[in-house]
Amino acid sequence: MAFWTQVSGRLSGGETLRLFLAEREGCLWRVAMDTSERPITGDGFLKMLGHPGRWERWPGGTGAGLMDAAVMQAEEYFSGRLLEFDLPLQFDGTAFQKSVWKQLQRIPYGETLSYGEVAVAIGKPKAVRAVGAANGRNHLPIVVPCHRVIGSDGKLTGFGGGMTLKQSLLKHEAAMLKKRERLFG
Repeated sequence: MAFWTQVSGRLSGGETLRLFLAEREGCLWRVAMDTSERPITGDGFLKMLGHPGRWERWPGGTGAGLMDAAVMQAEEYFSGRLLEFDLPLQFDGTAFQKSVWKQLQRIPYGETLSYGEVAVAIGKPKAVRAVGAANGRNHLPIVVPCHRVIGSDGKLTGFGGGMTLKQSLLKHEAAMLKKRERLFG
């Protein structure tokens, strides 16, 4: 049996964001974002996952298990207490895509890199467009922070949750870093 759940949080600008999470084989397998630009329901998420009958809603609240850990970490991300997710992840993709997604996980909270910088970091400096395509196929947004990748001119470009959410996530992270700096110096 595979499990799914959902968690809601509020970004620093007041926007509510609901995430749908799916676990398969003991790893976080999919994350989907319910946004005003791209709304999704629980039934819609199950359809995205395929084979709706094989997915069971995680009962939650036990404090144990991957789904409870994922929910807790998402809540801590929303509050600014979590700067880096620490969950077992399952990547479905080519070796190149996996190298891009692993590099995305190295982009520090509140910082951005261009597609070109990611390409250089994985040792494929001419693969800028392929990096963009891999970024667009990331099935674990926020956990694997594809929203931190921007154009070489510093402008925001494509994001599965829409440009408004990408901008909100980057503003959220910047605001949470400022808050942490004020609190902890």
